[in-house]
Amino acid sequence: MKNILFVTGHGKYASLIKTSIEFLAGGNEEIEYIDFTEDDNDATLKDKMREKLNEHKQDKALFICDILGGTPFKCAAELSLENENIEVIAGCNVGSIIEAIFQKDTMDIGTLADFVINSSKNSTGRFVKKFTDNNSINEEASEGI
Repeated sequence: MKNILFVTGHGKYASLIKTSIEFLAGGNEEIEYIDFTEDDNDATLKDKMREKLNEHKQDKALFICDILGGTPFKCAAELSLENENIEVIAGCNVGSIIEAIFQKDTMDIGTLADFVINSSKNSTGRFVKKFTDNNSINEEASEGI
């Protein structure tokens, strides 16, 4: 039984995330991308999700959604109530999804869900500018950029 990632979100979120992930980490057959387009509604999105899940009946699924509480999240959450092998998270960044790709076979699905959330938190940050008294950028702060 493998862990399969399902990236889903509003508009072309999943398709565009796919292009970033493939650019950075290459393609992977154990990731599915499901867009929630303007032509969809709750029922059609859930049908798309079920169709992809049916392709991986023997596997465990981690749905990575764009927005906590959004329609893709709600549909995935409803499906998770029907199947103990489905976990659902939201609000993750590309870096954490790439980490999930490389770690997904090293842990159970629940641990993987927590890992991706923590990875997103740990890889979110702010660049802090440091200026000297004459308003020029401090040499130490600019190194490495």
